[in-house]
Amino acid sequence: MQVRFFGGLSVSSGADEGAIPGRGQQALLLRLAVDAGTTVGYRALADDVWPADSPEDPRAALQSLASRLRRALPDGMLASVPGGYRLDLARDAVDITRFQDLVAAARADGDSALARDALALWTGDPWIPHDGFDWLVRDLWQDRGHAERLVVASPPPAPEAARVPAAIAGLVGRAAELGAIRDRLGTDRLVTIIGPGGAGKTTLALETVRATPDVLVVELAPAAAGEVWGALAGAVGHGIRLNETTTTPPMSPRERVLEAVAGRDVVVVLDNCEHVIREAAEVAQTLLLRTPDLRILATSREPLGVVGEAFVDLGPLPALDADELFARRVRSARGIPPSPDERETAASIVQRLDGLPLAIELAAARARTLTLAEIDAGLSDRFALLANGPRLSPGRHRTLRALIDWSWDTLTDAERVALRASSVFPDGIGSGDADAIAGAFGVDATVFDALVDRSLLVRRDGRFRLLETVREYGLDRLRAEGAETGFRERAADVLTVLAADRESTMRGPGLRAGLAWFDANEENLSSALRTRTVGPDRRPGRRLLRALLWAWAVRERVEELRPALAAFADPDAPLDDEPSVVIESLALFSASFPEPGETPTFDPARFRARRRALEQAAPRHPSEITVLVAPLLRLAETVLQAHGSPAGRAWHVDVTDDEITSTPPWSRATLHMLRAGAAQNAGDAAALGVESERALRLFTEVGDPWGTGIASQLRSEWLILAGRLEDALVVSDDAARIVDGLSSVSDLLQMRAQSVGILLRLGRLDEARTRAVEMETVAAADGSVRALSQARMAAAQVEISAGDGAAALRQSQAIRLEPGFPDQITAWAGAQGAQALILLDRLDESRAALREALPLAVRSHDHPIVAAVLVAVAGWSAASGRPDVAREALARAEAVRGAADERDPFRRWVDERLSADTGEAPASAPGIPLGEVDADVLLALLD
Repeated sequence: MQVRFFGGLSVSSGADEGAIPGRGQQALLLRLAVDAGTTVGYRALADDVWPADSPEDPRAALQSLASRLRRALPDGMLASVPGGYRLDLARDAVDITRFQDLVAAARADGDSALARDALALWTGDPWIPHDGFDWLVRDLWQDRGHAERLVVASPPPAPEAARVPAAIAGLVGRAAELGAIRDRLGTDRLVTIIGPGGAGKTTLALETVRATPDVLVVELAPAAAGEVWGALAGAVGHGIRLNETTTTPPMSPRERVLEAVAGRDVVVVLDNCEHVIREAAEVAQTLLLRTPDLRILATSREPLGVVGEAFVDLGPLPALDADELFARRVRSARGIPPSPDERETAASIVQRLDGLPLAIELAAARARTLTLAEIDAGLSDRFALLANGPRLSPGRHRTLRALIDWSWDTLTDAERVALRASSVFPDGIGSGDADAIAGAFGVDATVFDALVDRSLLVRRDGRFRLLETVREYGLDRLRAEGAETGFRERAADVLTVLAADRESTMRGPGLRAGLAWFDANEENLSSALRTRTVGPDRRPGRRLLRALLWAWAVRERVEELRPALAAFADPDAPLDDEPSVVIESLALFSASFPEPGETPTFDPARFRARRRALEQAAPRHPSEITVLVAPLLRLAETVLQAHGSPAGRAWHVDVTDDEITSTPPWSRATLHMLRAGAAQNAGDAAALGVESERALRLFTEVGDPWGTGIASQLRSEWLILAGRLEDALVVSDDAARIVDGLSSVSDLLQMRAQSVGILLRLGRLDEARTRAVEMETVAAADGSVRALSQARMAAAQVEISAGDGAAALRQSQAIRLEPGFPDQITAWAGAQGAQALILLDRLDESRAALREALPLAVRSHDHPIVAAVLVAVAGWSAASGRPDVAREALARAEAVRGAADERDPFRRWVDERLSADTGEAPASAPGIPLGEVDADVLLALLD
């Protein structure tokens, strides 16, 4: 094994070369390598690995680091010995220790040859993982001074000029790429380093060949077409001596170069080939064919296209290395690296610059006169901010704009169109959509692959993406040409077609694939929708919004739907196509379901007139959605009528069997599902059983996982009421599995909470507790108030079932419901808190909680929630010594829900308290049926 630290960290074993991941492992390797073959104690290792912030248990931390480092090294290389660790490697196998040993021997014998051998190992500044190794750097530079003085005292007979330019600044990162380049050069004769401008291709090429005995570095950036052989000929005199026995002068630059390299084992570096790519390829091929021992290392933004060419792709720096590069260059610019308070801003700058080394260096140089916050803000116009690079840098590297101009100048007209088109797709372009998008802009889809070859597009995870800097460049070009609006409109047009095609497959087995497409294009579609809000004609925008609706509905994107409807719905627009009917119907439907905490303001007469107009238009534009317009708008009208009603009338679906039978299968399943939901809400257990079975069967037949999941949940509710708990658990678990990844986390947790409740009814407390803990983990990862509330309510339900009022109350009090939260959730949470207080015999507090929960439950028009609160009222009444009132509350709960949920754990607790009393529940309260939901009557139960 060989370990190198000069010019960068590199570890090789035979023909294999690999990287050591992580700064901790790298620091441990360096400290052990300094004393290779010798045991290094725990304390010495800890002092150098963590010079500023030692862990609480250094030995345990070292053990963890050593274990990980051992996996990255050949077997047996890292030994654990009493008192510390040892790197079982000869000192000659580590370049810095061999350097030190050679210098020591040279000084002892006054041997300048040994000093030269030592200096030959210094191929770049010593690499260190952090400033804690500054002592090592000082020692190495001191030894270098000794060696240089010996060499000066005894100069070589014929000194040669450096063949490879010295590095001005140390290399940061890229150890894996360096290893890959060296590996390729060992097996392939032509290796091309490919990457975008500013990625550091030249730097890596020079680092690769710095220790190569025979190397010819050819800078092609200044060369124009027809000048590549001349550039090589100019470099020949610097890098390789011509054969002194030659008697006939070469007749051309080509012949001169071929004469110079004939018979040599030489590496030719062709740097910056992209603007003369064809000629560079021809030159490379000629050199390889004429000189068997010659190898070529090229750098380019696109492949040369020569047979046998091997590639090393150079992308952005990894985040850790990019952050370190920025920190070092900021320190160079202003004297200090980013402070802890600036680290988040520094990371933002690095990320926004795509991890491109040159862009990072240009930005860091501005730290001499700007704060990091000012640099971050200035990146909104990055080309103006980064317009002044080092004075002596090549022109293409002096500014960020020049960096990309260099590539732009090499593009064909079609490639320039494709680059600008790509810039208006912030999510990139899916490979499956490339043909359609290319056609919309009048080019062939192969042009996207050409831009990948030119390192301007990146193809990753099935998408063509622009680096953000290149994207901003494309947008700047469009703005300068006055073409941005036209390009954005064309993008919106083609996205509308693609979205509509996808949407048509999503009410069946194609739902997951369709959602994946919409998720991948989320920013593209949002940008297109914003484009369509401008201008007098809203019809294109309505078509796009129509294509988005189903994906938004499944993903519960209500916060986006309302403003979109406000932007595109127009009650005065003609209802002459399917998108218009759907958008206008949804706008009217939405008006009957205002934001939480608000009341509908739509005039009932106007609502009815508009509903009838839409019902008449829908059959003229039939689709799976328009056939639902009439029943859904009738449902909405019942909701409007229910608002303000003290009796809390449940919503219902007015649709005949004939209307259902005449609809497509998916629409038919949806109507049965709506009927089942209405039956559940109205306490009609028989209808719930019939309609949930039909809905579940039809959704299963059409293969729609979204509908299957919801129908399964309704079916499980009926099975609970029917006492078929094992069946209910199977169906509920299936529902959660089916919708996983489709809907919101809170919806998934609601389904899991249903299973927790069933387990509690079955008496399987431990299983229910385990699932509740799993729900808390999922909710914590999601972080939303609704998800956390669902998890905590499930946990409270478990503790109530266990009879632990204190634990249940802690869970209940941890629920934080924001203002405007749905009334039924707030009411259910309040009822749980009341149950916990009842278990703790804090009856006054429990009654106060129930007085708040009951009106909310009635106002929600959610009868299962009303029934749940009434069961809590029964519990309070039983604990307060009022068994007759408790029985009335239970009877009302049963009437409201349509069946008695006798296995509910708290209901069983109430029944146990009432078992000694033989009183009878009244058939009804005075003048009011038990099943009627009236807030005043129900509150009277607590008096």
